[in-house]
Amino acid sequence: MPSPSAPERTLRADAARNRERIIEAATEVFAEQGLEASTAEIAARAGVGEATLFRRFESKDELIVAIIEARMAQGLHALEEALERDDPGQALEDWLEWAVGDLAGDLGFFEAARDQCLVSPAVAEVRREMLARMTELLGRAQSAGAIRSDIAPQDLSFLISAAASATAKMPVPGMRADLWRRYLGIILDGLRPEGATKLRPGPPPRRLFEQS
Repeated sequence: MPSPSAPERTLRADAARNRERIIEAATEVFAEQGLEASTAEIAARAGVGEATLFRRFESKDELIVAIIEARMAQGLHALEEALERDDPGQALEDWLEWAVGDLAGDLGFFEAARDQCLVSPAVAEVRREMLARMTELLGRAQSAGAIRSDIAPQDLSFLISAAASATAKMPVPGMRADLWRRYLGIILDGLRPEGATKLRPGPPPRRLFEQS
């Protein structure tokens, strides 16, 4: 197959840059306003026309999935960095703090994570990779005696969402933006083995996180 000509390469590079600008702008707008934000505002912030936005993404839902993929890739990278830490218990706690803070500050991703992360086939692969890393990170912390043994990796996603929900809503006058730290602290206390009581019911099925 012949190599693309210089004009073709320029067009492809421009298209790739537009796509990245749109994703970055959409991430900002959705974080501020939620998923109901208009594509017109996203296009304006990206510095492109709305027609250009829809040439890169056929629908708003496709754009949302692209953001989810990018954000989950960041989460996977953070997990891989946590696995390189020497202290397993502290590594897990630090990753949970990062994950909750990241989610709590982004209204759009919070809504998308709730609605799409477990069901979208487009993110099935990265979802399985994240679950594998979470399994490893949690297992190291449990082996070190830092985390109670009856916690499953799939529990972590729900715990992150629970802590983040304190401030992943539209801003409320007088409410601290970092209120999530209080609830994460309570959750971390509950994850430690000291004084643990038997949990009922069991964790959500792992297959829900591994489905395509």
